[in-house]
Amino acid sequence: MPFFPGARFLAPGPTYIAPSSSFFLSSGGAPASLIDFLPSRMVADRLLAQYWQAVHPIARTVHRPSFQRRYDAFWNDVSSGIEPPNSLQAVVFAAMFSGVVSMPDDTIVMQFGVAKKGLVDNFQMGTETALGRANFIRTAKLETLQAFIMYMVGGLLFLLNYVHLLADCPILLLLASTSRSRVDYP
Repeated sequence: MPFFPGARFLAPGPTYIAPSSSFFLSSGGAPASLIDFLPSRMVADRLLAQYWQAVHPIARTVHRPSFQRRYDAFWNDVSSGIEPPNSLQAVVFAAMFSGVVSMPDDTIVMQFGVAKKGLVDNFQMGTETALGRANFIRTAKLETLQAFIMYMVGGLLFLLNYVHLLADCPILLLLASTSRSRVDYP
């Protein structure tokens, strides 16, 4: 039995999104292609809209007009059969990943006709692949670093969907309430 009665809340739950083992240590296999994870432009646009609505107000990682120009360039490259730069792939996939994890399960089923877990898994792997290809551990590119932060924020948002569990753990509830930002965004 754990010393702290609420310790069971510190353990990852069934919805925990752990990075794949090849995220930090390359699997040595052939690198996956962007096309393996890329949705249609319509789906990507919907996920990006969700990112702007639900994630961006909480963690303003990118400048919206600049990102929109890069996003349009990404799709111009894809439609021309040109592979977009790795850092651009990473930031676009990270935005889509953050968008999908912030959506309610029933909305995903209704809009996309698939379970949330399937979409989360796809965009998690796509983001991790793109970050790996962009050498996020050694890079000095701001766009790649933004993508990594967006990926991490997406994972945290997924966990925060279950913050109601803190009600059974007074110490964690106290910590959560004192560490929240007091800034209200418009």
